[in-house]
Amino acid sequence: GKVDAKVYITLLTSGPLTTPQLVDELGLHKPQVHTALKRLSSKGLVEVRKGKPAYYRAVSPAILEKIYRDESDTILRECLKVLYNLQPREVVSKYGVWVFRSFKGLMIKFKETIKNAEIDLAICGDPVFINNIKDDIEDARGRGVNIYIIVYEVPGLHIDEKKLPRISKIKKAVSGDLLVVADSKIAILTQRRFGPSVEPDYGLTIEEPVLVDYLLHDFFNRWLRSKVIRDNPLSLPTKYTIFRLALHEADRILKAGRKIYGVFQGRWVEKSEEGVVEGIILDSVIDLATGLSYFVIDADGRKIRIGGPDAIVEDFAASKVELKEVLNNG
Repeated sequence: GKVDAKVYITLLTSGPLTTPQLVDELGLHKPQVHTALKRLSSKGLVEVRKGKPAYYRAVSPAILEKIYRDESDTILRECLKVLYNLQPREVVSKYGVWVFRSFKGLMIKFKETIKNAEIDLAICGDPVFINNIKDDIEDARGRGVNIYIIVYEVPGLHIDEKKLPRISKIKKAVSGDLLVVADSKIAILTQRRFGPSVEPDYGLTIEEPVLVDYLLHDFFNRWLRSKVIRDNPLSLPTKYTIFRLALHEADRILKAGRKIYGVFQGRWVEKSEEGVVEGIILDSVIDLATGLSYFVIDADGRKIRIGGPDAIVEDFAASKVELKEVLNNG
């Protein structure tokens, strides 16, 4: 409390002092000072020299800091232990759009989303934003996550390509939002309306599959239009949840004369039954005019058309794609 703080500071600056001297210095009642000394002594913040009269002195600020840090850490650990063990009630619908009002909290959410990514990431942002999440991006790359970054220029802020994350897929655009999409399941989105020096006043956590797909569709179109900084050939085997990027990369591999094999997890469109389809990839189609995007594979002599998660006219709707190279002797 305030009395404890006043007693500690007075002892630190003027001590050692007796109880009557403290009463005179602070202009407080003797019981108030006596109670404060008792509390401070029990916490190890005040030392006492017994005698008649007894003298009190404050421990150094370094000791006070250590005591309070240890105490705070203990309280935090106990609180987190309780919170992590809480069992949330069953949620009726886990999908939706959530508004985040704290930019600091939003940045933590961006980083957490990158850390939790398992298969692929689509990221867009200005150089300041990309630099803030650079370590998390490189950690994800080390876990084998496929990462695509679009960095956009803002007035007065140059893109230093040497400082960008060490990943193989980065392009440059004229404008954009701050966006992270992980495994096609969750998107974190906000806008810098007044440049990189002004923090956005809100952001969105998007878990609704339809909206996440729209964001990925927009990201893919931006990716095709953007200027290449790095776009190295893909290493196989690899996995995707971002269907259009898997198509795009497969098309490049096929045009390079390499043979690839695909494993697709998802559902059969006609029966809505879940399943896995695999076979040699014969073609990778992206028709920007009609919006049709699909693989054509040879599955043991049967040609199957495989679309994305929302496929309607194709035979199979894939939510996860694995690409493998077929060796000449394979």
